[in-house]
Amino acid sequence: MQERIPRAAPSAPKLSLAHLTLIELTPPQVVETAAAAGFTSVNLRLAPVAPGEAQHPMIGNTPMKRETLARMRDLGVGVHDVEIVRLLPDSRIAAYEALLECAGELGARYMLVAGDSTDEGAIAERFAQLCELGRPYGVSMGLEFMPWTGIKDLHSARRVVAAAGQGGVIVDAMHLDRSGGSAADIGTLPASMQTYFQICDAPAERPTDDRGLIFQARRARLPPGAGGLDLVAMVAAIPEGSTISIEVPMHGLDGLLEPLPRARMLKQATEAVLARAAALKSGVDSPLV
Repeated sequence: MQERIPRAAPSAPKLSLAHLTLIELTPPQVVETAAAAGFTSVNLRLAPVAPGEAQHPMIGNTPMKRETLARMRDLGVGVHDVEIVRLLPDSRIAAYEALLECAGELGARYMLVAGDSTDEGAIAERFAQLCELGRPYGVSMGLEFMPWTGIKDLHSARRVVAAAGQGGVIVDAMHLDRSGGSAADIGTLPASMQTYFQICDAPAERPTDDRGLIFQARRARLPPGAGGLDLVAMVAAIPEGSTISIEVPMHGLDGLLEPLPRARMLKQATEAVLARAAALKSGVDSPLV
């Protein structure tokens, strides 16, 4: 009888803590809080876009950047990705070099990019230029679709990345659902085009206008498993070994926890969803259980 070769266990997703979840904190505080909550990776929001967000002094040889790097080294926390670049057809790509250089110095693997125009050809051209600019710094580009922007859904983002011939797509659970997408759509995206997955939950009922979408996305998300998104199936559809960024800003909701207990709670909630997704993939569970 031929000896059966054991099947290798699937590679578990890697968890990262997104800055937007703890947006009240500075970059070094995000690193410290993430370490205390058991994370080894974070996202840092170095170029803010929303009203009221702080512009942290991280570009150049600043005291805050040196403090961030020191805490990263001492606490064993890396920067997975940095945000955000918002592209228009007339964006001057060279203007982003200082941000990309900072991302490279922090060891970031990705820069989060959004497209603020429905002109997919122009956005693809700028996206390709941004990819080339980031290459010397070791930073790849991830295009995130958002239903209130020019690149509104997964199909549009996929077309832009394909036209650019480089970079990849970031899938955010809320944006996927709110743009009419589903877990099945993730499965159609080539693994080579997927960068990382942003997890959160939200009520099943979708906002009816852009104002509601933006408020919910920036200030009123729910912990994974606490809402109506098809998260278990989404997580089951992403490639093995993917990084999952926990992006759950809840500052517009009542009962906001302090940063550290919030980070710990969200990590536990995400791990519970990951366990159900792993069971689903093995044929043990159902996303409706």
